[in-house]
Amino acid sequence: MAKAFAMTPLDREIEIGEDCEPAWRVETRDVARGFAGALFVSLPLLYTLEMWEHGRSLHPWSIVAMLVVGYFVNVGLCAYASFRQTQWESGYFWDALVCMGIGAVASAVTLLVTGIIDFGLSPEIIIKLVALEIVPTSMGAAVARNQLGSGDSASDKDRSPFSSDMSVVVGSILGGVLFAFNIAPTIEPKVITLNQNWWLLIATVILSLAVSYLVVNLAKFDEKDYSQRKIFNTPYIETSFSYALALLVSFALLWAFGYIGWSDPPTVWIPLVVTMAYATTLGGAAGRLIL
Repeated sequence: MAKAFAMTPLDREIEIGEDCEPAWRVETRDVARGFAGALFVSLPLLYTLEMWEHGRSLHPWSIVAMLVVGYFVNVGLCAYASFRQTQWESGYFWDALVCMGIGAVASAVTLLVTGIIDFGLSPEIIIKLVALEIVPTSMGAAVARNQLGSGDSASDKDRSPFSSDMSVVVGSILGGVLFAFNIAPTIEPKVITLNQNWWLLIATVILSLAVSYLVVNLAKFDEKDYSQRKIFNTPYIETSFSYALALLVSFALLWAFGYIGWSDPPTVWIPLVVTMAYATTLGGAAGRLIL
């Protein structure tokens, strides 16, 4: 049992392939990978009206029971799927607890910037809303490596019909459409914008950019060779351009489903597009990993 909770000193050098890195850097990358997986798997549930209602109405002990069951499911997922890229003396009971923490942060941040929780709510309601969302987000963190794997092999990518620069464009559009299509037809983006102010919209933009950078670069599901590119040759250029594409895709989907029109003033469509772009950006990041 002690091994299941084993922890490695953060200053210890960990062998990664032919190189060695300090444990804190490996741990940071693994946690970033878990955070990306938490959002990728469960963002639609974070955008679901029924989850918000259940978070308010369920008895606290019902949510506690779900968290306990979720923890042991995460133990199994960490033992067989794992959000870690390498197994460096990690304990799956401890990893499951880390996943719960990652899920708590991912849920709280998303619910906060979308205006679903605020400091005007009672602490009990805030805790219940976040706790209920921890169950799916923590499982997403646990299986991040499988869901957002290391991508195709180098030889497979060499056979890609797209150049490195074009893969950024195609991956961002295809991944963004695929992921955002789960949310665009629903009423939740409209409900979220009614809860937000302009400060929360700015926070949503910043969070979207941060998540895009985190998924593709910090989490390092797949190593990127920017020297092969002519246009998107830095992570910051790629992240900024991909977010601009996410805004365009979000606008197109919201227009297609009738939530915005050409005659609507910017104060109507900007909040909706920014809210949708959070999901679209995440999908676009996953698409760039695949391509």
